[in-house]
Amino acid sequence: MRMYAFDGARRTRPPTETWHAIQPMLPAFGITRIADVTGLDDLSIPVAMAVRPMAWTLSVAQGKGATLDSARVSAAMEAIEVWHAERAALPVAAEHAAACDLRLPYPLAALEQHPGSLLTDRARMNWINARSAVDDTEALLPEAAVRLGRTVHDDWRLHLASASTNGLASGNTRSEALVHGLCEVVERDVLSDAADSKRQDTELVDPLTVAEPHCAALIEKLSRGRCRLELRHAPNRFGVPVISCHLWREDQSSVLVAGSGAHPDAHIALSRAITEAAQSRLTLITGSREDNQPLAYRPGPHHAPTPSSAPRVPWAQVTGRYGAPAETDASQAKELATAVAAAAGHAPLVVDLTCGPHTRDEFAVVKVCAPGLRYTARHTVPRPKEATR
Repeated sequence: MRMYAFDGARRTRPPTETWHAIQPMLPAFGITRIADVTGLDDLSIPVAMAVRPMAWTLSVAQGKGATLDSARVSAAMEAIEVWHAERAALPVAAEHAAACDLRLPYPLAALEQHPGSLLTDRARMNWINARSAVDDTEALLPEAAVRLGRTVHDDWRLHLASASTNGLASGNTRSEALVHGLCEVVERDVLSDAADSKRQDTELVDPLTVAEPHCAALIEKLSRGRCRLELRHAPNRFGVPVISCHLWREDQSSVLVAGSGAHPDAHIALSRAITEAAQSRLTLITGSREDNQPLAYRPGPHHAPTPSSAPRVPWAQVTGRYGAPAETDASQAKELATAVAAAAGHAPLVVDLTCGPHTRDEFAVVKVCAPGLRYTARHTVPRPKEATR
């Protein structure tokens, strides 16, 4: 389907329509309320949170956007995504099988794993069907690489393939969901490389040169709010714009909050980075997530981060390196999948989670697994060493 540009997003239908479609279904996914928490901060960037008290993972999901409806959709769909990964209706294609007995189009070690994992080609586990995001051919994935949830069990289990929310995404269509999942695995891989690399090859962007109206308005809100803002562009092997944003303000003097975004449209990547940083502030203000770090609430005076001494590049220099994004969700997903396959050496694989008893006309949820891509910078957006405090 054709994708249309909205403030900070490219979708097949407006966020308001999506909100009206999903709102009646929220109780079915255990969501008891969607809270507008924008007013707890004074930056006026819409942020919402979705609450699932009986979740098998985190019980609160955050969402952000250019409008309140966008933020509500973002929060609700993040909760709905995880609900589907917890309760995925995934028929087992191969039971208690070892990778060495299967014809996998990727090395097993290229999948995401727990630190210190004992996963080998001879480990026996259950496998599910997935499809190549490049040519739609069938492939097998370990069930443990897709299904989420922390539940009590009385037997000892070996940590094998690791499942996370990386690549878990939703959209108005399957292809739109696939675009978001592919963008996320690209973003996390680039951030992981930046966290581990000794090279400082990101570019500091001059926020005053951003002319695109929506992003310029976001930057103006942060400026009026007396925030210290740092934007960085991360050139990468995928040829996809990846942007990070760090924010600091005296009212949260112990922390430097951050956000990041990746998208074929550089302006959307920038918008995602800025709004996610604003969302991170409100996550700490609300204190509603179980994974908040105690450091954020440490009392006492704290020093401001040292400003980066790197030269700043104009935003037009960044956007000039990228072409116009594809006009349809299917073509955009195909371009991203091809870029990931070329860089990683293996096609990204996709599992449809809105299938079988969970099939929906209103939206789609997918899990993208990209063998060869990394996800080590969990919950962090690295800042170059020359710019640390």
